Parts: sequence; C-alpha cells; structure tokens
Amino acid sequence: MSRLASRFAAGFETTYGYPPGEHYVSRAADSSGRDALAAVLSDAGAKDLIEFYSHVAQISLPDVGPGFFVDEAEYVVEGLRGAQPTQVSSVPNRTVAVFGSDGGGALFAADRQTGEIVRLEGGSLVGDVYEVEESGVLVIARDFEGFMQFLSGELLRQLPSGG
Repeated sequence: MSRLASRFAAGFETTYGYPPGEHYVSRAADSSGRDALAAVLSDAGAKDLIEFYSHVAQISLPDVGPGFFVDEAEYVVEGLRGAQPTQVSSVPNRTVAVFGSDGGGALFAADRQTGEIVRLEGGSLVGDVYEVEESGVLVIARDFEGFMQFLSGELLRQLPSGG
C-alpha cells in the first residue's frame, strides 16, 4: 500500500496539473497505539483492527477518490470514549469503532461484533449514537483485510498511466 501511495503521488501532478496532497502510509513506531486500543476494545470483531495498528500508524490518501483517511489508534480510542459514535441507530445492536473517514464527510467504522467495515454517511451524532437511515450504512468489506483491499483497489484504479 505504501509503494502504491508513493507511485500515485509521483505521477499525480503530470496527470492532473496540480500538486498532490500528502499521501502516505506510516508504520507504527511502537505498540503503544495498539496497546491503548486493545485496552478499550475486547470485542471479537475488533481483533483485526487492533492487529492493523500493530503495523500501521496512519493512512492519508487525500486525492484518491473522495479522499481516504485512517486515523491513528489514539484517535480511535478518543472516539470510543465519546468523540465518535459507538452505536448506529438504524441497525439494532450494531456497535462500532470509528477509525477513519473520507473527504466527503463519511465515517469508516469496524463493527465490534462481526468485524465488518461499514461506511456511515448522512447521519448525525447524538450522544454516542450515529442517527442515520439504513441507506446511510453501507457494508464495504467483510473484514479489515477486505477494507485494505478496497483502498488498494482505489489506488490502483487511479494510478496515472506510466506511474
């Protein structure tokens, strides 16, 4: 993914006529973020998310599609403590851990029971509940690995020719 992000940014200005934003996949320097997340998430569906933060600290792809961003583990922990939704109103018993967003205002979250990755769009945060119609909750991957494949696919689709 890191190599794809670099290739994408390298050919961006030639293809689009303006400089790219900052594209990167930063590696986790230590296990502090992962450990902080593991301390607040014990749900079976969150194990892939916790494992991801063992290897990666953050992802920024501002010019890919609408822009894709995966937050640092510390922000995910803050979200679980009230800064982001942890429940979805239109899907009973769906508890989530928000870990990222896109440039259009949608949130990416891991279902804490199933591990599915959902895109939440068009709702509002009321307490710890994301109030949204069912149409605003889209399952985009079966698990976190599938989400990473989704991001890689978006990058590959937009790689400038010859990049």
